[in-house]
Amino acid sequence: MQRITAKRNASLVSICVVLVLVVAILGIISRSLESTVETTLLSSKNNIEKDSNQINQYQDLQDMALFINDRWQTTQDIEKKHVYWSQVLQELSNCAPTNVQFESLIANSSKSPNFIIAGNTTTEREIIKFKDKLEASPFFKNVAFKSSSLSTDQTTTNQKLKFTLEFDLEQNKAEAVQ
Repeated sequence: MQRITAKRNASLVSICVVLVLVVAILGIISRSLESTVETTLLSSKNNIEKDSNQINQYQDLQDMALFINDRWQTTQDIEKKHVYWSQVLQELSNCAPTNVQFESLIANSSKSPNFIIAGNTTTEREIIKFKDKLEASPFFKNVAFKSSSLSTDQTTTNQKLKFTLEFDLEQNKAEAVQ
C-alpha cells in the first residue's frame, strides 16, 4: 500500500510539475505574443495617423480644386455675358447704307431693347434697307421701326428724313470660322 501510495504521490508530483511547466511555457508564449500584438497595434496606429494626415492633405487639395472649379464656372458665365463692342459696332456700321447718318446711338446690353439708333437719310427706302440688313445680321434681332419725321435743312433747303430704330443684341461676338 505504501508503494501504491508512493507511486500515486510520485505521479501527482510529476503531473503537478508538468502542469507548472505547461503554465510557465504558456505564460512565456503569451508574453511574447503580447509584445508582438503591442508592436503591431502601435504600427497600425502610426499607419492610421499617417493616412489621416494624407487624407487631410487630399481634402485640402479637393477644397482647392472645388474653389478653382467654381472660379472657372464664374469666368465662363462672365465670358458668355461679355459683349465684344468692337465687333458689334463694326457689324452695325457694315449694315448701314451709305446715305444713312447716325445722330445718336444708345446701347445697353442689360435691358431691352439693347439699341436705339436715331439717324437721318434722304429716302424711306434707305431706312427699309437699313432695317432689312440689321434683321439679316446674326448680331441683331427684333428690329423695330420706332418713328420717322421729315425735316428741312435750313442752310441747303434739302429735306431729311429723321428716323429711330430699336433692336436687340442676338449674339455678343462673332462666331469663330472653322
